[in-house]
Amino acid sequence: MVVAFAVMGVLLLFSVYLVLRMQNLQRELALTRTSAKQSNSKVSHAYRNLVLVTEALEKNLSTRTENAFKRRLINAQQHAAFMVLMSNFSTIVMACCEKGASLEEALNQVLKNEELSLTDLQEVLKEMPSNVRMAWSKNSADGFIAACQLITITISGTTKSAAQKENQAS
Repeated sequence: MVVAFAVMGVLLLFSVYLVLRMQNLQRELALTRTSAKQSNSKVSHAYRNLVLVTEALEKNLSTRTENAFKRRLINAQQHAAFMVLMSNFSTIVMACCEKGASLEEALNQVLKNEELSLTDLQEVLKEMPSNVRMAWSKNSADGFIAACQLITITISGTTKSAAQKENQAS
């Protein structure tokens, strides 16, 4: 009989342990869910801001390219190539960031709807200074962003410090 009470006592302690353990796990699960919701909210906010920033940069870069063409600083072939890049800037950057695509993959997607081919674009880029070609050769979103900024600086004939002042003013 004593053995039966001892076994029941051990089982009772074990069940109390399991109940307490389950309550702790439920608390941890609730905290994890809350943390996941907060993280998801932050990611959504960051994504919306990234879209807004890339769209603003797209407008800025397109305007600079148009102004350079109006002032006859670039020819029609360069204008066509650069406008494809600048007018699809946000799409290209978001494809690289969201889907993990390389610059070439994102460009191929964009160029499906354009008359311009990737080789035509590369021919125009060969005429650009080495710093533009180096940024372009990274084949990533950050390289593309840098290349587009350097292209607009180069074609508008402004120096880097003048372009930075212009960016700060706008």
